[in-house]
Amino acid sequence: MAFCPIALGAAPAVLTTLDNGVRVIVQEDHSINLVAVDVWIKAGSADETSSNNGVSHFIEHLAFKCTGKRAPGQIDMEIESLGASIEARTSRDWTHFYTTVASRYLDKALDVLSDVVTNPKLREEDVEKERGIILDEISRDRSDPWRLLRDTLFAEAFSLHPYKYPAAGSAESVSKISRDTITAFYNSYYTPSNITVVLVGDITSAEGAAAVKKSFGGFKKTSSSRPEIPVEPVREHQIRKKITQPANLAYLAVGFPAPSVKDKPDIYAMDVLVSYLGFGYRSWVVSELKTNKGLMSSGDSSFLTQKYTGIASINVSCEPNKLKDVEDAIFAHIAKIREKPISDFELNTAKRSLEAEFAFNNETFEGRANSLGFYDSIDSFE
Repeated sequence: MAFCPIALGAAPAVLTTLDNGVRVIVQEDHSINLVAVDVWIKAGSADETSSNNGVSHFIEHLAFKCTGKRAPGQIDMEIESLGASIEARTSRDWTHFYTTVASRYLDKALDVLSDVVTNPKLREEDVEKERGIILDEISRDRSDPWRLLRDTLFAEAFSLHPYKYPAAGSAESVSKISRDTITAFYNSYYTPSNITVVLVGDITSAEGAAAVKKSFGGFKKTSSSRPEIPVEPVREHQIRKKITQPANLAYLAVGFPAPSVKDKPDIYAMDVLVSYLGFGYRSWVVSELKTNKGLMSSGDSSFLTQKYTGIASINVSCEPNKLKDVEDAIFAHIAKIREKPISDFELNTAKRSLEAEFAFNNETFEGRANSLGFYDSIDSFE
């Protein structure tokens, strides 16, 4: 979604840029003595190719194993001694490391996170161990109908743009990725200018900037250039893909092009449209396809604002014999919306649902840090 995180009534977020290019975002909130600590890297599967697809996710795994300062197992031990844990995620546009600690442990948490991000050893023996773990994850994803549906949708929708590559990589590409490939990608993208550190909680902006400078300020500034991303051609026809595998239900995703983060007026409209179509029990998908017509088992709509033009979709599971009726109903309703706007009541309901979801997602320090870092990674939080 494309809301401004500061619109929640919290204190303004303050940006400081270190001399080496690391961006530091601090939002003060002294209501409880905790600090959410997030580190975002502007690198994901959109920066990959068919031959190294999955390398961003590979680095996410390897970063926790061993660093120049910490032996295997020491990272988890030190963070757990603070009563916390470190988590990480990889997406198409970014890689994200995060934790939440008592504010008195901020320096220690930053020291560990900076070591993980700026100083991983990327050892050959760890590469082989994690390769097996990642391949198991990919296999599980392929057996999950919803995940398979999502990845297939992107793979079919994009012919040139690297959004077609799954964030976890494919079994074929991950099996072939070498340590040299991993190291080369790390050196190209894990640079200060690609890093944003976000602190939300019991810390002042001056204290936060000083703490991040202490832990990340020594990361050597290097030049960073990205290869030109190919422009996806405009599609003039519908693309269909059918996957046959054992399942009790049929799963359907109907996707259509969605605006990028740069298309500000359009992403707000898309947020509201997707909310109307599939957010909650009052949405069209639930009220019409499930409650009124009894066609579907479950369903929703989805749209994630991304750096480049992405995909919005309507996603439904149903009994196989109802699949055509579901598809016909979806296309008929999309055609109807093109001809006749939704009612004021439906519009306001969609807006309220969207606002409530965003407020809920940002009621914690972790949620606000996630929003600030997410938007800064694909454009700017400001």
